[in-house]
Amino acid sequence: MRVAGPGRMQEAVLKWVDDRLPFVDSVEAELYRRVPNYALAFYRYLGGMALIILVIEFVTGVLLGIYYVPDGAGNPAPAYSSVLFIQHTAYLGWLVRGVHFWGASLLLVVALLHMSFVFWTGGYRAPRELNWMVGVIVFLIVILFALTGSLLPWDANSYFARAREISIASGASVFPSGISEFIRYAIQGGPIIGPGTLLRFYMLHVVLLPAATAALIFVHLKLVRRQGPSQPL
Repeated sequence: MRVAGPGRMQEAVLKWVDDRLPFVDSVEAELYRRVPNYALAFYRYLGGMALIILVIEFVTGVLLGIYYVPDGAGNPAPAYSSVLFIQHTAYLGWLVRGVHFWGASLLLVVALLHMSFVFWTGGYRAPRELNWMVGVIVFLIVILFALTGSLLPWDANSYFARAREISIASGASVFPSGISEFIRYAIQGGPIIGPGTLLRFYMLHVVLLPAATAALIFVHLKLVRRQGPSQPL
């Protein structure tokens, strides 16, 4: 009786998976797909660059979440103490946190440049107006990522900066005081910025916003794949 070796077993498993999920055919179709010459301009790659940075942000965010404690109570607060542990004690924690921090800033710049060039080349016109709206929503979510993530270190700088931003978001200078206070209370989770605010921002940053981003990016890529690159004006 002949016993299959590890190599044959792996090959059989890969063939079984590929017969049901044609991954190899899909990759080859993308690699050898012909694109027009005008799609080779440098600004056409900004969307792909933004996607790569977004993936790096997800990976580094998961690594940071292993040690981060979303608790703002106590003195010193566990959230602030966990950030200090990541920065100074965890193995390569300073590197992962630095990549996550500067990657967030770079993502904002690249996403803004991508949208600017899409608008400049007329990529928002029919039949791509739906994809343009999806891209705008993704960009707004990226801004929310930056706002919610900047509170998580729970230091004095993030605390007072978010207080100003929450005041602006509540429309204190636009809406009546009652409506403004209701919006502020809903965002903060209480009358002041406290542990409830940190927990709300943490859940938005690690659960709701990533889920919404993944769904919208999937729709965005499907529409780009179906419609192809937009022609120059």
